[in-house]
Amino acid sequence: MDIWIGLIAVILLALSFTAIRYAKRKESNETGEPPSTGRSSALLAELSGIEHENHLSLLDDRAATEVMVPRTEMVYFDKEDTVRDCISLFRETKYTRYPVADGDKDRIIGFVNFKEVIAEYVTDPVVGSKSIKHFVRPIIRVIDSTPVHELLAKMQTERTQMVMLINEYGGTAGIVTSEDIVEVIVGELYDEFDIAEPPVIQQIGDLHYIASSKMPVAETAHLLNIDMNDEDVDTLGGWILTENYAIQPGESIEHNGFLFTVLQMEDHQIRHIEIQRMPDQETIQLQEDAAPVVIAEPYNA
Repeated sequence: MDIWIGLIAVILLALSFTAIRYAKRKESNETGEPPSTGRSSALLAELSGIEHENHLSLLDDRAATEVMVPRTEMVYFDKEDTVRDCISLFRETKYTRYPVADGDKDRIIGFVNFKEVIAEYVTDPVVGSKSIKHFVRPIIRVIDSTPVHELLAKMQTERTQMVMLINEYGGTAGIVTSEDIVEVIVGELYDEFDIAEPPVIQQIGDLHYIASSKMPVAETAHLLNIDMNDEDVDTLGGWILTENYAIQPGESIEHNGFLFTVLQMEDHQIRHIEIQRMPDQETIQLQEDAAPVVIAEPYNA
């Protein structure tokens, strides 16, 4: 008798879970089809706290170059690298997708999803001696001046998570992932492997900032309420190099009443810049005219 009661209880519990799952699927209108753009947009709007009607306006004025991983920072595999060699690089970087090159970064032949590689390697360790080119997927190419909202639409249409940007000469400008675009709307996304970077800009005092070289020039100009020529460059680091290509750490550029000082460089790539308002002549004169501070000599009785 107890066995039958227990069996009936299990069946009733299973039926309850089935009914709950069905109700949830019906409520959320799960059809098994890929989520629509509108639904994804609504989710992004909810996450970012931006009104549904205008949250994508954050992408309107941005070009792909403003969100890309530039060529100089790309981590890639060579098509002749073995899976075992690639695993060593994967341990250091822990990305999901990597571009694959035929000799150099200007000859990208596609990309690999390393989860697929690892899955096969675990199943068959012999895969470790195979070339990574056996796992290459095609990669789409777009011109680096493409607006971000158009790039996002293309990635959704092509159902891809990575695209390669090419410059006007046909060379590689960088790569963009869907995560790079989402971060424009919702802010930086970190997983358990990411090392949190300092914010793009930090305020130190009144009109005194420490900025990443990746800070967009247009946003810098808006923040400081000054004009900055940004026709040929997108980032603050690029703008400084166009003003003084030979600039070194500790050196500065004066522009529209502000002092831009390079704090850190790696090779010839600027990393961080200090921005501060230059004192006007009246303030300088007051500082020069101020009586010097006299430190009294100790009194010995």
